[in-house]
Amino acid sequence: MNIISQKNLLLISFQRFFNHEKALKKNSLFKSTFTVAILTLVSRFAGLIRDILISNILGVTMVADAFFTALRLPNIFRRITAEGAFSAVFVPIFSKRLLTGKANAINFSQDILFILIISVATIACLLQILMPLVMYLMAYGFSDDPLKFNLSIIYSRITAPYILFISLSSLGIGILNSLGRYSITSLSPIILNFFLIAALLLPSKDIFMTGYLLSFAITIAGFFQFIIIFITLKTFGFSLRLRKPKEYDKIIRFWDRAKPQVGTGLVLQVNILISGVIASFAQGGISTLYYAERLYQLPLALFGISLGTVLLPTLSSLNIKDDLQEMTLVIKKSVKFALIMSFPSAIGLSIISIPLIALIYQHGLFNELNTIVVSKTLIAFSMGLPAFVLMKIYLPIFYSLGDTSNPFLYSLFAIGFNIILALFLFPQYGVVGLALSTSLSSWINLFLLIAKSRDLMIFLFSKKFNFDILKIFISSVIMGIIVYFLSNYLNDIKGILLILILIFTGVIIYFLILFLLGVLSKNDIRSIVSNLIS
Repeated sequence: MNIISQKNLLLISFQRFFNHEKALKKNSLFKSTFTVAILTLVSRFAGLIRDILISNILGVTMVADAFFTALRLPNIFRRITAEGAFSAVFVPIFSKRLLTGKANAINFSQDILFILIISVATIACLLQILMPLVMYLMAYGFSDDPLKFNLSIIYSRITAPYILFISLSSLGIGILNSLGRYSITSLSPIILNFFLIAALLLPSKDIFMTGYLLSFAITIAGFFQFIIIFITLKTFGFSLRLRKPKEYDKIIRFWDRAKPQVGTGLVLQVNILISGVIASFAQGGISTLYYAERLYQLPLALFGISLGTVLLPTLSSLNIKDDLQEMTLVIKKSVKFALIMSFPSAIGLSIISIPLIALIYQHGLFNELNTIVVSKTLIAFSMGLPAFVLMKIYLPIFYSLGDTSNPFLYSLFAIGFNIILALFLFPQYGVVGLALSTSLSSWINLFLLIAKSRDLMIFLFSKKFNFDILKIFISSVIMGIIVYFLSNYLNDIKGILLILILIFTGVIIYFLILFLLGVLSKNDIRSIVSNLIS
């Protein structure tokens, strides 16, 4: 039997995949899409209820600051493992192993499982011991308030085991995604939201106890996520057990591939941590950042993360085929779609920020003044939303081409810029200045990636393409002006009705202008609406 090259092997697998998709299109594909859509909708709804309850019970208080600080460490590991470098490196290798047989893939997974447990468990244990030092680094501003500082340490120690559970879960999710089993990935956030909502609904003497309950809820939810994922794996014949690795050389090569992406992921998280450290010097600063981040991250997740997730395997396959022309076409379409969705999202969030925040958060301990501050912070974050989204597209371009060092260097430069600008803006503008510095540093990071992409022979910005971008921006601005005046005209209408009217009107006007300017055809609009619905 002839030895098949890696390139040919992958090409064969792609061909088999697409043929398989055609055969199952009317059954499995539609069924899976519907399942994921329902689970995602349930997760978003549960997350909304969770945030309403948190803002109502905790507001912008020292307990809220302490709890949201305790969330930062687990979120860093979640973004690096489940959403970042780990998945980007593990999934392609596992998928390639799977082509040669299930046993080969399982052996590789068990090797990675051993290393993951040892390394992450060690980190989690060290965090328990070194948590006071970690809090000094993450929230130095709390040190002037012993009660808030100690609360942060206690809550963080309770949530620390979640780091291990979410890291192990990311391994299982990577395997399930490789098998085309995406519904369990959508189920995981629902589990976390369920336990947090349950903790918020439990009778409590004071908000301090609520902080304890929420912290325990995170760890317990992480444990159940881990159990459910690995039970699901077992049903598909992937029963992973802890054993000593058999292929240390393969693990070393895996780590060599993962290091640059892990480094880039860490740098991006450090950028977020820096904002948190500086925000800790302002009363309620951490809470304000959290509430604003929750809102601007919704369009980021919908458009940026979704596009980035799909782009990485797509561009990798095109790179294997050495099809630079098709790669450029795919990237151009992705960038255009991202701009079409992110520009109006940024402007829309800015215009409806106050009524939206009041509707979701302004209850209980969250007052009108908190709404104004969070609104200004959200507007500052929204200025960087297109850059945040486009970075989710440009990073996979570099990763698919095997270039991981340049994104790392550009991220370092952006962090340096963010630190300098944040220290300059914070004394005068507070938390709003931090959000603004984050947005501006993201734009700089993006421009560096775009400039370098030309060196990689990725040419996007033709005269026509640039003109389309200008049209998209103009359409967004016109939509924003109309919605702004409409919101003032409808000042007697409050709550969700006002939000729905403004969003619906804005969407209709925006796509109508895009159509009239020739940016989108009827088929394009129909396709976008269909994708958004599904």
